[in-house]
Amino acid sequence: MRRPLLGLGRDNRLIMLSMLFWGCGEGLWLYIQPLYIKSLGADSMQIGLVLSVAPVLMVVGFIPTGILADRYGRKKIIVAGTCLGTVAALSLSLATDWRQSIIGFLLYFGAACSLPAIHAYVAHASSGKSLNRTFSLLYASFSVGLIFFPTVGGWMAGAMGYRAVLSMAAVFYALSTLAVLFIAEQPIGPPVKGFGFKEVLSNRRLLVICTVNLFVFVALFLGQPFAPNYLQEVVGVDLFWIGFLGSVHALGATVLGVALGRISEGIGGFILGQGLVLISLLVFIRFQAIPLLMVSFFLRGAFNACRALALAQPGKVLGEAGTGLAYGLFNTASSVSWVVAPFLAAWLYTSRPDLPFLASAAMIAIMMVVSSIALKDNTG
Repeated sequence: MRRPLLGLGRDNRLIMLSMLFWGCGEGLWLYIQPLYIKSLGADSMQIGLVLSVAPVLMVVGFIPTGILADRYGRKKIIVAGTCLGTVAALSLSLATDWRQSIIGFLLYFGAACSLPAIHAYVAHASSGKSLNRTFSLLYASFSVGLIFFPTVGGWMAGAMGYRAVLSMAAVFYALSTLAVLFIAEQPIGPPVKGFGFKEVLSNRRLLVICTVNLFVFVALFLGQPFAPNYLQEVVGVDLFWIGFLGSVHALGATVLGVALGRISEGIGGFILGQGLVLISLLVFIRFQAIPLLMVSFFLRGAFNACRALALAQPGKVLGEAGTGLAYGLFNTASSVSWVVAPFLAAWLYTSRPDLPFLASAAMIAIMMVVSSIALKDNTG
């Protein structure tokens, strides 16, 4: 019998293709989004406000969309999410003031509400087998799309403006939608005993995993929102090189994502990934030469690897395949960082530009110890 490409079935390969296109679109502007908001007239605290308000719809929407995915079908939620991303990018391209950009950002992060459906779809299609490897490959495909396009986005922003960058991103999001139109809808079965709202919330191991990951990702993300501003305002790096460093980050995410996913089926790769992000922050605040900043951003790619490896944790607790509800709960907890970290980082950055990175490093060191103890007991 012919072995499936990459060891994945047809539907998971289409999900990977969709993630690849999404990564291309996001790569164009992800690393320069604080500078885009700044170009619309925002100061540091206003940038932090926008980046903190933007994910609210995503965080509050994870559980409802997870329930809808279980009830009405995961494919419908996935397609709707990718369509919303296209609309959001077009809305952002038309903004003329930082306040107007909030609408586009809310829509864009709202598109991420489809993530629980994607994660549950992938876990179900994998039949619970090699979840570390499967999710690592999924997010590695996303990171591949990010490798070249941050450099392109930085160049386009400098040469043609942010509107051109966001319009091009919308094209890639439309291609992402096209890819998932061809996945099969997974059967909607009757409610499974042990997977209802009450049962999921009473799953102690799942709640421990969610709580630990909430603090882990606040620590990991705190040092990221104002990195472009620090590079431009403190170090004096221009837009092209900031975009280039974003590409280096994506390369690190791809390489480290696959490498850490192969280390073990346990939490070893997850802990090591946190350690690599810690090292990247120490290099970032100590050195200003582009070659050493490249090392920092390559190691920072371990953040993406940690996201992928964290997704395997609920699957191990839930059994053969996670439900949309359970992944909705997990995504809500792990994404609180998107709301908390940017505004906290803005406050720290306003006080002293290097404080967000120092605070992030200190928190990561603490959470490495906490997660190594708590997760070992609850995912083994």
